Amino acid sequence: MGTPFISLLEPTPLAWERALPPEEQPNAASIPRTFLDAMTVRSQVFVQEQNIPQSNEFDSDDPRCAHWVIYASVNKTITPAVTDPSTGEVVRPRQSETQSVPIGTVRLVPFPHPHHPLNGGVYVDGELVGINSAPPEEGKDGSPAATPVEAGSTTAPVTKPTFSPDRSTTFHDGVEPYVKLGRLAVIKEFRGRGIAQQLVHTAIDWIRTHPSYFDPSPAEHGFEHLGMERGGALPRWNGLICCHAQEGAVKVWEKCGFRMDEGMGRWFEEGIPHVGMFLRVEVEPEVKGI
Repeated sequence: MGTPFISLLEPTPLAWERALPPEEQPNAASIPRTFLDAMTVRSQVFVQEQNIPQSNEFDSDDPRCAHWVIYASVNKTITPAVTDPSTGEVVRPRQSETQSVPIGTVRLVPFPHPHHPLNGGVYVDGELVGINSAPPEEGKDGSPAATPVEAGSTTAPVTKPTFSPDRSTTFHDGVEPYVKLGRLAVIKEFRGRGIAQQLVHTAIDWIRTHPSYFDPSPAEHGFEHLGMERGGALPRWNGLICCHAQEGAVKVWEKCGFRMDEGMGRWFEEGIPHVGMFLRVEVEPEVKGI
């Protein structure tokens, strides 16, 4: 593997068919390459490995997020070698070329956010469908199986997020605005090499040096740009970062400096147990016009 490089896609409108995988998107030509690559990684990790429905992977936050994708240069065979069947000698060597392939991704969700998940809550496609205190059953391959949804239940229509007071937790007072990192995924073959930490640190360094980028200020960005409705006071971001971590990935987030928020509790997203974690970073003064 060559030296990885990382691409950033800032918030952008996205025409995405939720039920279709990235390679089958009818509007692929108009979708930014970075986002297609992010969804390729997410589909491989969350949909294929963890059995999350394809239609639940893309959500209403994706167009307002910043997305990072990390690439690796790998050598791929274009034409396999041809051998003489009678002698076994190679009559035509294989042809290969170096290609950049996406191997990991993470996204940054600006505030405002829905209220913190309920302790024991069961969420499907971002909607609360029940309360459960028991761990979900495992799937055939050992991965968590999706928590069944009661017959007749439906998900609520997607609405624009509105800034409003939340319940307080260990590290969040329920009022201070925070940004949220999530959808952290690394292709299986490239895990254990620090790729996840590299992605998270890149995102953190970027937001630390662009603290006003997601500020909900009508004068600088406008409510429409942030997908927000007017809803009371809008304080500025001051370095607080949250993540909703799968329990199996807690150690990865801890290596990046996050601490578990015991007061937030434990809940289930697509049948997978999650916990809340927070990190506070020092915000650097932003130099305008650069």
